Amino acid sequence: MGPSGVALCVRDGNRGLRHALSRVRVHLGVHGYIWQDLRACRRPLRGRIVRVFEGLGSVSASAYALAVPNGPLRNGHLWTACLTVVLALSASGLLAGQDRPGSVSPDSVLALPELTVEIGRLRTGSVPLAEVPFPVQVFGGPNLRGAAGSTVADALTGAPGITLTNQTGSASQADIRIRGFALSPIVGVPQGVSVFVDGVRVNEADASQVHLSLIPEGAVERLELVRGPVGAFGRNSLAGALNIVTRRGADRTVDLEIEGGSFGLMKGTLGASGSLGDFDGFLSATYEEADGWRDLSATQERSIFAKVGRRGDRSDAWLSYTLASHTLGGPGPIPESWLNGGALPADISNPPDDHRRLQYTGGSGDTFIPQLHFFNGQIERQLGDRWTLQTSSYARFVDFSQSNDNITEPNALGLTDIGTLGSAAQLSYEAADGLIATAGAEWTRNHVEIEIREIPNPAFPSIPTATTERLETNENNVGAFGEVWWKARPMLAVYASLRFDYVNLPVEDLLDPSGSGRNTFSQLSGGIGISKHITPAWNTFASFGRGFRAPVILEVMCADPNDPCQLPFELGPDPPLDAVTSDTWQAGLRMAKARGNAEVAVYWSEVNNDIFNVTDLVTPTRGFFTNLDRTRRVGAEASLTLVPFVNRPSLTVSGSLAWTRATFESSAVLSAPFLGDDDDDDDPADPADPADEDELTPPEVEPGDRFPMVPSLTGSLGLRYDTDDHVFELNGSWVGRQFLVGDEANNGTARKLSRYALLNVSAERRLGAAWIYLRVGNLLNSDFLAYGVVSQNLRGPNLDVERFLTPGQPRRVTAGVRVRLQR
Repeated sequence: MGPSGVALCVRDGNRGLRHALSRVRVHLGVHGYIWQDLRACRRPLRGRIVRVFEGLGSVSASAYALAVPNGPLRNGHLWTACLTVVLALSASGLLAGQDRPGSVSPDSVLALPELTVEIGRLRTGSVPLAEVPFPVQVFGGPNLRGAAGSTVADALTGAPGITLTNQTGSASQADIRIRGFALSPIVGVPQGVSVFVDGVRVNEADASQVHLSLIPEGAVERLELVRGPVGAFGRNSLAGALNIVTRRGADRTVDLEIEGGSFGLMKGTLGASGSLGDFDGFLSATYEEADGWRDLSATQERSIFAKVGRRGDRSDAWLSYTLASHTLGGPGPIPESWLNGGALPADISNPPDDHRRLQYTGGSGDTFIPQLHFFNGQIERQLGDRWTLQTSSYARFVDFSQSNDNITEPNALGLTDIGTLGSAAQLSYEAADGLIATAGAEWTRNHVEIEIREIPNPAFPSIPTATTERLETNENNVGAFGEVWWKARPMLAVYASLRFDYVNLPVEDLLDPSGSGRNTFSQLSGGIGISKHITPAWNTFASFGRGFRAPVILEVMCADPNDPCQLPFELGPDPPLDAVTSDTWQAGLRMAKARGNAEVAVYWSEVNNDIFNVTDLVTPTRGFFTNLDRTRRVGAEASLTLVPFVNRPSLTVSGSLAWTRATFESSAVLSAPFLGDDDDDDDPADPADPADEDELTPPEVEPGDRFPMVPSLTGSLGLRYDTDDHVFELNGSWVGRQFLVGDEANNGTARKLSRYALLNVSAERRLGAAWIYLRVGNLLNSDFLAYGVVSQNLRGPNLDVERFLTPGQPRRVTAGVRVRLQR
């Protein structure tokens, strides 16, 4: 397995050497890929040195120290320092096959490596994480293959303040909540996080939703989560941005992985990597299918990722292609009365013993079928010793087919075709005195076609299949941005960013031209911040940032309370929506010592014109979007990573804790009509008696009312023991109580979702060139609820209003083997 860390001891006075060490790429098993600075070395050597490091693969677990006398370094010393680092790590590569030492030397400076992050819209300029004025988490290496699973959503679960919900019931469509904002694949859920893959925004153009399942797992090198609306990320970055970096070719290897598990899971991944001269290539192909643990929850996923590149002495270029084609069944939430053994409809004649497996509508269920073709390329060119020019272009084509099984209306089939073309350019400057500045511009054009069809079902058997909606847009987005990071003093760094976005969203109604219209939005966003070292091990930071989100085609065409939509299956000319803005203040304290690091952060976000999905009063399957004057997100986050025993460097303990409060801060009438006053005079013998009607008045939210599906308290605890031949990981998570969707007024009629705890475990063993592994999710088989909404049970005997709940997955076991053949 990969090492636990490499240390380079550099005295504070040697700023020249620290600059000389920036831009070296070192592979560290537990901590992913770390970027440090090598640009002070003379340019002709840069490409060769970087390739030497990439060719080393994993280095040993020993902590190496490079001691340098105090005082400034001359050019000759810079050369010596660069070559010494290369030779030291080359020696460590030769030792990689030996057993790990049993203890860490007491004079080791750092047992956990210093992580860095690259700033700029297209990622340039390496900055230590301890010197950025906002929280950033980097997930790489084994963190992407933990006990919780191997998806992007699984990798994020250990970070503070991140929770998963699941509205659809599909294991591939988790909803993620970050600081009370949503990162969701569900159309109609207002989104608050920008997601990028190698610099390309992948929030979909129809509703800003994000389908993380379309990103091949085997292609992901690392994840970078930036919290808060800072940086040059632009639209949707209300809670922050998630950047997903894909792999490049390196050593000549072929990887094969096969796994199987509970509920009919079968999965296979084939990967290949290599380089020839200046050229490199990487290929990954995955096939996965599962029956699912609930009725009508089967999945089938296919993906291919390929990337070729060329690294020169003064240039770097690559081109990638992604293909993904899935079929995902979503059984959705079911009435609580069914879970408790209550009466079932007559058509469910042979129910399963475990009522959690039931599906509500009784038809063919909901099915989501996405298909993706994604081409992406980037070129980087050194323009002298200080300047770098980066350009990127991409084409992304995705088709969605969403079939919805309905009871009170005909079934609906939504067909969405999205074609996106985009390009960006960025110029960067890195000065010797610690100044990094970037400026650039980007353009994106989204062509979106939406067609809605109504389909016969048992409630409407005689209607013909017909198209009810056809819309089209050619949306243009233009952005310009600048970003500066400056180490003003040895212990002080400052940061600033500024961005301007212009969005032109014309909508053409192809069935009713009178419903066509044009929408434009423009906004300045950005941030400022400061980071200061109190001591070499302790650092404080504070920042302010403004975020921005423009309404998308689904929202602007479904914003009329007098003409609610069968979300997302009916659209028309509606009143305009305003763009969302958020102002976020955050501050924190970091610690990085010999055997651990920690971070505590607090934040306060004021959101104006938040877009909210409102349920219709009369027909709850319909709804519309509206602006809320003010909402707020306030919270605190803490995380810790620790090597607790000096003589056990392979053992790592981690933990996180978060408090989140997401509230409405202005009064609003939200038509969630099921929680009105009850006259307590219901007569089961005559449910139609007018005297027994509940007064279903829409609840009015007041300042301080809490958002649904945002728990106040969350926590996690993990333990990992990693040696050359064995890996054992145990992690647990705890999620507090949550209000249900439909109970925005917090009136207490509908009980909150109960708090729950989950425990996951995994074990790996190396046998020659192969690793065998066993992973158990929800080890204690906890019975928990992943989502809840208040609605009327139209298939119940009394048409009662009750909680509809999505059961969480029970215990599941996965076993597999992966083999690497290396030349």
